[in-house]
Amino acid sequence: MIVGLTGGIASGKSTVSNLFRKYGIEIVDADKVAKEVSEKKESIEKISNIFGKDILDSDGKIVREKLREKAFKNRELLQELNKIIHPQVMEYFKRKKEENSKDEILIFDIPLLYEAKMEYLCDKIIVVGVDVQKQIRRVVARDGSSKELAKKIISNQMPLDEKIKKADIVIMNDGTLDELEEKVMKIYRELKER
Repeated sequence: MIVGLTGGIASGKSTVSNLFRKYGIEIVDADKVAKEVSEKKESIEKISNIFGKDILDSDGKIVREKLREKAFKNRELLQELNKIIHPQVMEYFKRKKEENSKDEILIFDIPLLYEAKMEYLCDKIIVVGVDVQKQIRRVVARDGSSKELAKKIISNQMPLDEKIKKADIVIMNDGTLDELEEKVMKIYRELKER
């Protein structure tokens, strides 16, 4: 069974993902796949042609912070970046789905699951939800972003309440880590029983 795991930035999705991993479930992380794709020589070339050579360090590698800042300040640049990365990421996930046995639970951790129209790859979808003010505070604290950049990043994603409406399972991350772990454990047990 393929379970899609999504949420907004700083909703706690990675924490939920790590909890499932702790229970022995294989996680395919879209961010890691996208990072690998963006580090390929041909991808670096295409990205730096669009964003400028100033996003590269002295070794010719992409400085993620510089890329991120430029991408989220300009929607057209973000779309161009997505055109380079998304098709390759999509191919990777399609292959993983084909390789998966129906009895095994495999989690596709995809922050932009709905935005990338990848929900069709999943049998069930879990959305991790959080209050938007808490989300902004977490982005600022975690990434050292300004409040404005945090809001811009969040506004470039599908609103969390829309994702929640589309979900099969919702985990509200509005309490302590122990409470979150309890919720994840309960869902893990339910998934194992199916």
